[in-house]
Amino acid sequence: MEEKISQIQKEYLEEIQKAQSLKELDGIFLELFGKNGVVNKLSEEFPKVPKEERPKIGPLFNQIKSGLEKEIEDKREKIREAGYQKLDEEKLDFSKSTQIKPRKGRLHPVTKLEKEIVNLFTKLGFSQFSAPHIDSEEYNFELLNIPKGHPARDLWDTLYIDTHNLKATPGELLLRTHTSNAQVWIMRELKPPVRMMIIDRCFRYENLDARHEHTLDQFEIVYIDKGVSMANLQYLSEYFFKGILGADIKARLRPKYYPFVEPGAGVDGLCIFCKGKGCKVCGGMGWLELAGAGMIHPKVLENGGIDPSVYSGIAWGVGPERMAMLKYGVEDIRLFKSGDLKLYESI
Repeated sequence: MEEKISQIQKEYLEEIQKAQSLKELDGIFLELFGKNGVVNKLSEEFPKVPKEERPKIGPLFNQIKSGLEKEIEDKREKIREAGYQKLDEEKLDFSKSTQIKPRKGRLHPVTKLEKEIVNLFTKLGFSQFSAPHIDSEEYNFELLNIPKGHPARDLWDTLYIDTHNLKATPGELLLRTHTSNAQVWIMRELKPPVRMMIIDRCFRYENLDARHEHTLDQFEIVYIDKGVSMANLQYLSEYFFKGILGADIKARLRPKYYPFVEPGAGVDGLCIFCKGKGCKVCGGMGWLELAGAGMIHPKVLENGGIDPSVYSGIAWGVGPERMAMLKYGVEDIRLFKSGDLKLYESI
């Protein structure tokens, strides 16, 4: 047994010294001390050793085992040090030109379009207004002529805030479903004449698909003055479409119901793909529904502290992301928030 232990020591000491990598040392360590390694198998033979030899064999075995472990660890340290030295000797030449193509930052397509929209209406004297993202049912619905139980509430898949730890009654606070929550905020903070625009986020509990997102942007104008009429609405609609989609675009108004306007209108734009001839995109109609608008309801004006017998107003809204889909040829609205750089580089 003594000779066998010495032979193992000699054989593996040579292998340890020859090793050139940490991977080789790991292999040697497993051969020696693994579950089925040489050292473990050798210890299983101890019961066969004569009793008179055990006092000598035991200490010798432990000495050689500890010695081999130390040799492996010392060799590991030498290999590591050699590797560090090699790294220190390496030099990077930054003077040589690289083959990496520099990438330029650019605006998100929707941000780019929204800046164009803001610029368009700033020229007409409109200023930006911010209303709360988390608002009350009062401003989001009730003051807009949508009382509790009104069937129009079914048009908005509302996300309500859990008010358990807040000083609010259940169902009172919500994530605004439209930028129209700003209408009465504007009227109560400003005196006519008013020319304000809102371009910001809204939130709805939507089934996501190529045309619907739970978090969406909206652009809305609130224009209140004496003598404002549907003629102003027609002009502003066409002004917007021409500025964003091209000078040959026309606008038309169709009767449509919205609780906070009277009369209400769906605003169509001449199809930019077929120029009114009819195609798959517009369903053969030659027109695309692009916005919703109307004359601000007298009740809403009253709720904002404005006399409807003296003043009238326009509320006009559009989805910038839907417009961006048309303008840039994007087929899925979800791509705008996907973080896919390929989309931004192609626009």
